[in-house]
Amino acid sequence: MLPTYEGLPSGTKRLARRIFAVLQGPVFSARARWVRFTYLRHIDKERRYLFLCTARFAIVNRPINGYYMEFGCFGAKTMRLAYDSFHHLLDWRYLAFDSFEGLPAISEIDRQDAWEQGKLKTGEEDFKRICRRHGMPADRLRTVKGFYDVSLTSDLARDLLPAKAAVVYIDCDLYASTVPILSFIIDFLQVGTIIVFDDWNCFWADPDRGERRAWREFCEAHPHLRFEPFVQTGMQMSFVCVGLSVNGNGSSPA
Repeated sequence: MLPTYEGLPSGTKRLARRIFAVLQGPVFSARARWVRFTYLRHIDKERRYLFLCTARFAIVNRPINGYYMEFGCFGAKTMRLAYDSFHHLLDWRYLAFDSFEGLPAISEIDRQDAWEQGKLKTGEEDFKRICRRHGMPADRLRTVKGFYDVSLTSDLARDLLPAKAAVVYIDCDLYASTVPILSFIIDFLQVGTIIVFDDWNCFWADPDRGERRAWREFCEAHPHLRFEPFVQTGMQMSFVCVGLSVNGNGSSPA
């Protein structure tokens, strides 16, 4: 049992009183409470709405089987949300792709004050531990460590195939990181695959930067792939793969 306030040593009591005073101060309390109970909850609600819409889509259009692929796994928060949203209804496997060393060196096209090398780091073992404590079975989760231009190899693709992607969640912020992801996932697309961009409106929503630019170039380079817009929030944008024609007429393979 944790000790009550009265049972704490005198020095600890003094520290507790100081912390409590700061937390109750007019500047901290007004700002921090708003951030915690309004702003951060709004962010959580946006993502939760997107994931539940995805679960609903997959159930209505079942069977959509395969992987939940997540690129960018800082804090394991999105992976836990994905598991909570899908595992009761859908028998998917979960793949976590991340350097587990934070952001790579920032190239010129991705320069912005928000990004710096090594930022947004969660170690691989810490990530696995967080997921296990949340209740994710170890045999349903696989991690792939490395920066994407090195780790996303043809050997890895062969190892993961022939299973396809049910959901591809791209949360890597940067144009330079998004490009190799999109190249890698081509063989995993199926009719019904949902691709989500978590940072769609970073870089002031400039279509020539970030995930927006990488997606536009990808679609231009692969006109045989057809996508339709799905759910959009204040920061995220998603698309559904509706066709994988090889003959240019928009038909899907049998």
